[in-house]
Amino acid sequence: MKPRDCWPVLAKKALEGVETAQAKVTLARGKVEQLETSRNKINEMMTEYKEQSNTIQVRLHSMAETSNYRHFITQLQILLKQAEQQISQAQMELVDAQSELMQAELKKMKMDALVEQDLANVRRWERKMEQKQMDALGVTLYNLKAQS
Repeated sequence: MKPRDCWPVLAKKALEGVETAQAKVTLARGKVEQLETSRNKINEMMTEYKEQSNTIQVRLHSMAETSNYRHFITQLQILLKQAEQQISQAQMELVDAQSELMQAELKKMKMDALVEQDLANVRRWERKMEQKQMDALGVTLYNLKAQS
């Protein structure tokens, strides 16, 4: 009896699933980090333009200039809201990817256990066969001694 060929193949396939899931998690994390960086830049721009707007309020300025600053800040607020939505979406994708990774790791552990179990069964069978051969040899030797 020899180990079955199917378990190592399934274990390898499970390992590939884990690697694929890990790649998805890495991509999802990168996307979340990139979006958070963008959000932080938008926040910095908003702070900067609000300060500039306040500076303009002190000196003489035109109505168009004030309107432009307000319009730009409004656009930044819209971008910020969109960035927050994208971050939420990316975080949900990250959670899904992490869940998929956990499932893949569980499957891999299961396949590895089945490979080990199959090897243990083969070893047990081999020991049993060796014992039968030893018993048969012992009986044969006993019979040969009894005949002499």
